[in-house]
Amino acid sequence: MIKHGLRIWIFALSVATSHLAYAISDEQYNSIVALGELNGIALHCQFLDETRRMKGSLINALPKRRQLGEAFDIATNDSYLKFIAEQSECPAAETFTAQVDQAIKVLQQVFR
Repeated sequence: MIKHGLRIWIFALSVATSHLAYAISDEQYNSIVALGELNGIALHCQFLDETRRMKGSLINALPKRRQLGEAFDIATNDSYLKFIAEQSECPAAETFTAQVDQAIKVLQQVFR
């Protein structure tokens, strides 16, 4: 929980110090992080079509702000490293696709 709080604080600080600051809600931030977490798993498990789909959904849904992409990248890196450290098993492709579908749906809803 502390690590998540720290990431939010760092993200908020980067947004606040940017000359093009863009405010987003916690719900919006969490939807970006959720996709980043799934992307880390997708990269490790070689679900490259899902990676492309997630990145495409971000490009289509998000305002064009560097900080939003950075939040996704940080979540991706954290997830990838956690997956390796915990020696997690790759999920079934169908299960993973359903998780990505749901995460994309949430992203699209909160960034309308």
